[in-house]
Amino acid sequence: MGGLRDEIYFSPKDFRAYSAGRLGRPESEISVPADVLFTYDRRIFIAATSEQTASQVDWYIYSGRMYTRRVGHREVGVVHALIGASAAAMNLEELIAYGAKRIYEVGVSGAIDTRVRPGAVVVLKGALSDEGTSKHYFKGVRRFGSSLRQTRLLRSSLRECGIEHVTGDAWTVDAPYRETKRKVARYLRAGTRVVNMESSAVFAVAAYRRVEIASVQIVTDVVSEQWEPAFHAGIVNKRGLEVLDAVLRAMRDEKVR
Repeated sequence: MGGLRDEIYFSPKDFRAYSAGRLGRPESEISVPADVLFTYDRRIFIAATSEQTASQVDWYIYSGRMYTRRVGHREVGVVHALIGASAAAMNLEELIAYGAKRIYEVGVSGAIDTRVRPGAVVVLKGALSDEGTSKHYFKGVRRFGSSLRQTRLLRSSLRECGIEHVTGDAWTVDAPYRETKRKVARYLRAGTRVVNMESSAVFAVAAYRRVEIASVQIVTDVVSEQWEPAFHAGIVNKRGLEVLDAVLRAMRDEKVR
């Protein structure tokens, strides 16, 4: 899968240099750990950064949205990611330029497979693009996959933590209020189980920049004839904290190659 290599005017590394210059700091200080937890859920972000070793990254342009902390003997980054395909992709581009190499996306999704209920945990094997960002990285590609090695590590950690989960693909769409019956039926036939707004775009960025990414999604609602919202249900909150523990365990056990 070859990415588009058209000449560009500026890159994420240029933005890193700009940030360093604006702050009067060496570029070496504008850096993040290789392992990054990338979550859109503020509750998970707060729980991940409440640990005693966590400290806010003071130079980060999105103020208050990135911390570093210890996980075992390793320093990791924790990012409260921007929502939506284009914002999340931009966010991830910059993190990679700052040094991120292994990304753990922790997202929230709606189930379109009605057998998947609120609070369910879905590990993504891939994501189908119905958004406008990934086509700027790969022409004519609709499905983007996660890292097999990192996904295996994530699933192993979930099992060790006793967290039941299923695997499948996500349908990623820009317009959450345009999840039409026709489209839901089409993406179900294509084998997707959940819908969200980010995964195919961040998978595309990871593939283009040749970094690893794994993704775990917590189901917050069911998209069916009778919409079933459960965004603030106790089981969703509980599952988010359980998944966080499993992801941190996976990061701790990561073997750097």
